[in-house]
Amino acid sequence: MNISRLGIRVLFVLALAVAGSARPAAAADPPTVHAIADISQEFTFYMDGRFHRQYLKDVAASTQNWGTLSKLDLDNANLLLLVAGNPRIPYSAASIEHVRRFVEEGGTMLLMGNGADPMPPGQAVAAVFDARFTTTRARKPIGGLGELDGEEIVFNGGTVLDLGADWTTLATDRDGRPVLGSRRFGKGNVILGARGLFGRKPDASDPINAEWITPMLVSRAATKPVDPRKRPRPIRAELKREIGPLTLQYHEGTAPFAEAVYDVYREVRPHLVEITGVEPSPGMIKSMLILPTGGGGFSSGVLIAIGAWWGNYPEQRYPMVELVAHEAGHSWVLPHAEPLWNEPIATWLGIETGRRLGFPEADATIARQIAKARRRDPDLTKLNPLAEDAHRDVIWGKSYFVFEELERLHGPGAMAKYFQTKRRLVERERDGYSMDDAVAVWSVAVGADLFPWFQSLAFDVDPSRTDLETP
Repeated sequence: MNISRLGIRVLFVLALAVAGSARPAAAADPPTVHAIADISQEFTFYMDGRFHRQYLKDVAASTQNWGTLSKLDLDNANLLLLVAGNPRIPYSAASIEHVRRFVEEGGTMLLMGNGADPMPPGQAVAAVFDARFTTTRARKPIGGLGELDGEEIVFNGGTVLDLGADWTTLATDRDGRPVLGSRRFGKGNVILGARGLFGRKPDASDPINAEWITPMLVSRAATKPVDPRKRPRPIRAELKREIGPLTLQYHEGTAPFAEAVYDVYREVRPHLVEITGVEPSPGMIKSMLILPTGGGGFSSGVLIAIGAWWGNYPEQRYPMVELVAHEAGHSWVLPHAEPLWNEPIATWLGIETGRRLGFPEADATIARQIAKARRRDPDLTKLNPLAEDAHRDVIWGKSYFVFEELERLHGPGAMAKYFQTKRRLVERERDGYSMDDAVAVWSVAVGADLFPWFQSLAFDVDPSRTDLETP
């Protein structure tokens, strides 16, 4: 997946001195709430900026921690955001103690999670503050208590909490069991909440409960002053290894996974070169970051980031082969991302790599996606995949069909001819790259005018709309 890092803006000066229920003061610049979302225990795109957009964008300066939590500099931070984490990377004793000291010295920690069997690693963090997750499902509706009395509380599901005597329950389920609580600890504050009280969509389109979550966080963060002139900056994974042309980046938690994931890249790279007929675009794929997640990865072109246990790796190998080749594939495509099929062409590169390595799952993946497209467009000649309302199954299935047919009709090796021709015809400085341009490149690559063929598949393409040469 190609993504761009989210820009961080802020703008709030806090005038509250103690935890409480008052609403924040008027917006000003710079803010005195400095928040760090930890994504070293379990990476999610939501914690990588989306939480900030939903709850903190107008009141705090926020950043993310990608490195070992116990090494995180929290001196100029007063709000630490944690998730319950994944059992593959437990919170270390050093990290738990680091968090405890942060709170004791005035910081505020929010820990979001649900109980499970086995319990998530965040249980060890909560226990330090005399609280625990449970596996008991909460029952709607959820009602607020104390400072949240009368607030509307949206709840997307989760488990109830077991809170010690020093905790104040802020929200309960239908049976009076806590799903949100807060307590003072030393000079600071701890907030523990079921995950379903907070948004979770990757596009940050569900800022549920923001009307009371934001002031709850802001007021408690006031217990620790920060220097508003020194904005928090992203904290990168601190461990590195130079391996051939790549810098492998990881931290203490992901160190056990790093070498195995790199081995997959080393295995797939020669196949990507053969499939595309070219090396990666100049200046691309310089670093590989190991993410503590099974939830995929992303690419900036220069850096690819890979979920350490994607597809239950290493027990299952094919999903990781496809993912690494997919994310690396973006470094062959850039600087001119493919129109329409930026993601499909990267995935096709991963699938084709899997085929070359003998994985039967690769052919099954292609066939399944093309079949999904045929359910909506049986002969693949009616629906324009470039239309604004084009269904994902049509876009992906038709893209795969095109790649497969071009290889059958003009290959094998048609994809390599395409990449080689694209490098030759499309200057790096070119402004934009359209589907009309792409069909022109394909046409030159295979030595035939492919515009009529694409048009027969309902692609809205026209040679008059490109300035690239055509056969």
